[in-house]
Amino acid sequence: MQECDVIVIGSGIGGLVSAALLSARGLKTVVIEQHYFPGGYLASFGREGFIFDAAVDCIAGVGSGGLISRTLELLGVRDEVQFCRVDPIRLSIFPAHHVHIDADVMAYVERLSILFPSESASIREFFVKSAETFKGLLKVTESVINGGFMMYDAASKIQNLTSTSYGRLLHEYFTDSRLKAILSDRCPFLGLPPSKVSAFAMLNLIMSYFVLGAYRPIGGFQRLADVLAGGIVKQGGRVVLRKRVERILLNHKSQCSAVRCSDGEEYATRYIVSNADYAQTFAQLIGGAFSKLAESMVHDPGVSSSFFIVYAGFKGGIQSHSSIGYFPSYDMDGFFAPGRAFSEDSTVGITIASVEDRSRAPDGHHTVVLHEMVEAIGQGLDKRLCAEKVINKAGKVIPGLEKGIVMFDAATSRTLERYTGNHRGAAFGWRWVPNFKGPHYHGIKNLFIAGHWGNMGSGVLSSAYSGAKAAGAILAREGILNVI
Repeated sequence: MQECDVIVIGSGIGGLVSAALLSARGLKTVVIEQHYFPGGYLASFGREGFIFDAAVDCIAGVGSGGLISRTLELLGVRDEVQFCRVDPIRLSIFPAHHVHIDADVMAYVERLSILFPSESASIREFFVKSAETFKGLLKVTESVINGGFMMYDAASKIQNLTSTSYGRLLHEYFTDSRLKAILSDRCPFLGLPPSKVSAFAMLNLIMSYFVLGAYRPIGGFQRLADVLAGGIVKQGGRVVLRKRVERILLNHKSQCSAVRCSDGEEYATRYIVSNADYAQTFAQLIGGAFSKLAESMVHDPGVSSSFFIVYAGFKGGIQSHSSIGYFPSYDMDGFFAPGRAFSEDSTVGITIASVEDRSRAPDGHHTVVLHEMVEAIGQGLDKRLCAEKVINKAGKVIPGLEKGIVMFDAATSRTLERYTGNHRGAAFGWRWVPNFKGPHYHGIKNLFIAGHWGNMGSGVLSSAYSGAKAAGAILAREGILNVI
């Protein structure tokens, strides 16, 4: 039996950041990943000269001072991956409005104020207060990651945001339903409509891009995952690929003592960080009475929606933004109605990463990735028919798209489940509804949850924070200062 200080199960961004901070502080850390590449949803893949990101559009936290940037610096590998900034962050297309989302939040405020002059004062107040709250959240988060908790005067505001819906928050500020829809254009990033998504989760997502910037790694997100994994090894850690954890072993005190892998090999450990699917962790890897905990969480709050994704190689020029949201109406809640997927009036997300990063496609070509929201593990789909419907809809935004496609592939929620292990192909982990603050306490003192199954929220940056929080808790127990 091999021995180590920490086992990290899974190499999504949460697991990688956690392992990075632990290995850099001298703990003997082993990451065990079932696939032959690290990264989870950060994965990229090549097809016929094109490089596609499997699931991610862009991320925050890689600019100067951001969590991911600081983690790379701590590992000594910051110069091994380069990023391009996405500015404007996104183009949101509505029936009567094409709204550019500027990287500069005040420029975006001015843009919205011109479109909706009667709401200009409320628009400014909304974003000023949102920025203040987000910066306060960052201070609290930094303290938690470093093993403590700093009381901050924004705590009550944060508490209020967790208990209300984003739709209700918008109603407090604005009267124009079209403006409310435009300000809800990132709801598909969390898989819930304004009326059901937590205001805290939504503002956290929106403001992270304004305050910390939106970026993509040159050459694809796999590059970021590979560099993080290499940095962990550089700091004395291990990243074991093509090996699946089959069981978490508990001792007589119901604490983690080891993991057993599918090949029979066992690793003794003092701590475990699970970046694996929550249901898999408690129902399969531990089992017994802990299965009920998994069943309870899957029932309430439930897991997020998923995506049907089309990866297309396009021949021709594209004069457009690299991130686009297409909304055929202003009925934002309606886009999330059951059975809406693949209809002509459903929303679709479009990522054309090759606009800024020409290394992703051959000369004269572009990569086009289309995201259609779907129920997690729905009925069996005709992939080709569904792909044609999504491509046809995206053609309303990109003229000549259908005729210019030289190759395409598609992924369903089952594909996402197969490659990531996420329950039912969930794209965002939990359903981040009002009053949900993360998983119930499980009682295993040396087991920590990282990634979007933790309590820091959905998305790449929130998952990274979740991993950093797990690492901070372990380092605090070890009496090691974790300053990042």
